[in-house]
Amino acid sequence: MGNKKVILKWFVLPWFVFLLAAILVFLMSRKPNYKLTRYPDLSNVPVDELVLLDYKRSVSEGVKVSENYPFYKKGVNRIGVLLIHGFTASPYEMRELANFLNSKGYSVYNSRIVGHGSKSEYLDKLSFKDWYDSLKYGYFTLKNSCDKIIVIGQSMGGLLAVNISKYNKVDGLVLLAPSFKILDKRFPFVSIVQYFIDSVDKEYSETSKLNDYYYDKRSVKGMVNLKYLMGYTWSNGIDIKIPLLIIHSKYDDVVDINGSKSFFEIYEGKKEFFVIEDEKVKHILSSSLNPRKDVVFEKILEWLEAYNVKK
Repeated sequence: MGNKKVILKWFVLPWFVFLLAAILVFLMSRKPNYKLTRYPDLSNVPVDELVLLDYKRSVSEGVKVSENYPFYKKGVNRIGVLLIHGFTASPYEMRELANFLNSKGYSVYNSRIVGHGSKSEYLDKLSFKDWYDSLKYGYFTLKNSCDKIIVIGQSMGGLLAVNISKYNKVDGLVLLAPSFKILDKRFPFVSIVQYFIDSVDKEYSETSKLNDYYYDKRSVKGMVNLKYLMGYTWSNGIDIKIPLLIIHSKYDDVVDINGSKSFFEIYEGKKEFFVIEDEKVKHILSSSLNPRKDVVFEKILEWLEAYNVKK
C-alpha cells in the first residue's frame, strides 16, 4: 500500500499536473490560422448599392432597432470618416459622433460590425476576420465618394480600425479607448472557459440601461476572438505610419490605458495622445455616456483639421 502511495505521489501525480498545465498553456496561447488581407476591390460598385448591401445584411441578422443599423451621410467636403463601434455594442454607440462630424461637413459612415446589434448568440459563430470583412461596405462607400478616409474606432473598433489602416488606403486614424489591454484579470482565461460556458452576464456597467443597443451578456467565444484580435493587432498592426490620435480616459474601468500608451510609444507616424483626467469619464467616449463627450468631439475635429487634410 505504501509503495502505491509513493508511486502516485512521485510519478503519476506530477505527470498529471504537467499534462494539465501543458493543455492549459496550449489553449491560452492558441492562435487562429487565418490572416487579414486587403479588401476585395469594390471601387466599381455604386455607393447606393454598397449601402443597400450593408443594410440588407443587417436585416438578415434580425436587427430590429433603427439605431442599430449602419448609415451613410454625405458631407459637403471630400473627406470621409468611417466610424466603428466596440464589442457587444452597435452603431448607436457612434451615432452622436457621426452626426457631429457630418454637421461639420464630413461624410460619415456609421458601420455595424457583423454579429452586433441583434442577438449575442451570433458572436458564438463569427471570427474576428468576419468582423473585419464586414466593414468593407462602409470603407468602399467612402472610398468611392471621397478623396480621403479617416477611420475612428471605439474600444474593439479601434483594433479593427488599425487593421483596416494597415491593409487598405487610409489617411488618418483615431482610436478611442482602444482595447489593446483588458483590465479584467480573468480575460486571458476565456480560451479555456469557452469549453464550459457559452456566455457570461455583464456586471453593472455604464450600458446597463441600454439593452436595446448593447448586449446584456458577453459571448465567451466572442471574447476569445477579441483576444485573438488583440494579439493579431499587436503582431501585425504596428508598421502603419499615418497620422494617429489616441484618446483615453485615465479612469477607464474596462480597458487599461497603459495598453494605449504602449502602442503610442512604438508608433512611428505623426501622433498625439489625449488623456481625459475626469473620474466621471469611464470607457465609452463616443456618446452621451461620456459626460465630457463635447471635449472628445471637439478634440477630434481639431485634430482632423490640423493634421490630416485640407478641404
